[in-house]
Amino acid sequence: MKLFILHGPSASGKTILMNYLLSEDSDYLEPIIAFTTRRRQVLEKQGRNYNFITRQQYLEYCRAGKIYEEIKYLDESYGVTSDELERVNQTKKNGLAIMNIEGIRIFKSKTEAQNVISIFIYRDLKDIISSIMESDRTPEEKGRRIELAKEEMPEMSNCDYIVYNIGTLADAYSQLKKIIQKEINARPINMQIRPGERYRHFKGDVYQIITTALYTENYCPLVVYKDVSSGIDYARPYEIFCGKKELKRENRIVNRFELVKETE
Repeated sequence: MKLFILHGPSASGKTILMNYLLSEDSDYLEPIIAFTTRRRQVLEKQGRNYNFITRQQYLEYCRAGKIYEEIKYLDESYGVTSDELERVNQTKKNGLAIMNIEGIRIFKSKTEAQNVISIFIYRDLKDIISSIMESDRTPEEKGRRIELAKEEMPEMSNCDYIVYNIGTLADAYSQLKKIIQKEINARPINMQIRPGERYRHFKGDVYQIITTALYTENYCPLVVYKDVSSGIDYARPYEIFCGKKELKRENRIVNRFELVKETE
C-alpha cells in the first residue's frame, strides 16, 4: 500500500481535490480517516471528514497505545490510529490523507519512505487570503489561518510533488491524478544499501557507501557515499541512487549504480 498525503495551507483546495479523487478514483484509493478533538463543523460528517472524538476518548487512545501519528493544529489534536491504518490496508487500496508537514515527517520516519508520497497543493496567497476572509469563521480564526498559511507556503519545497491549483479544479485534479498513477506504477525499490559496499556508476567510476541517512526537512532517505578515486563525499536520494538511467543515444536503460562484487 502506498500513502498519498496532500498538504497545503487552509483554502488551498486540498480538501476539494481529495473529495474529487475519492469520488472519481475510489477503486484504488481509500481515505485514511484521521481523528480530531476539534468541534465538527457544518456539513462535516462523522467517519467521513474525521472521526470526531472527545478529550476522554483521546486519552483512552493514548493509554491503549493506538496513536500512530499525531500533531497539534490550532490548539487541537489530529492523528491517525494504528487501527485505521490496518482498516485501509485490508481494503487492498492505496491510502489518501491530508496532513501538515509534521505529520508527513512522522509517517516518513515510521514507514518506508518510498511508500509515502507528499503532494503540496499550491494556490496563490492572495486567493487563499480572499477565500479565508469570505468564510464564516470568526475574525480571530481568520487571522490565525492567514498567518499560518503564510508560514506553510514555503513548505512546498519539502514535499515530493507540487500541484498548482491556479486555474480550474479540473486542471489541478489532472495534475494530481498523473502523480498518483505514476507512483502507483513505479517499480518498488528492493535494494539494500549497506555501509562499506562499493558501487560502480554507469559511467564507470566506483564509489563506496559511507552510510544512509534521512534528510531533516522531509525525511527523504539519502545515500551518503564517496568517490574511491578522489575521496570526495556525495549524497543523493535513495530512490535516485537505486533507480534507472535512460541512455537515449544507446537506446537502452541501465541501473544508475551496480554493486561491485568482491571478486572484481
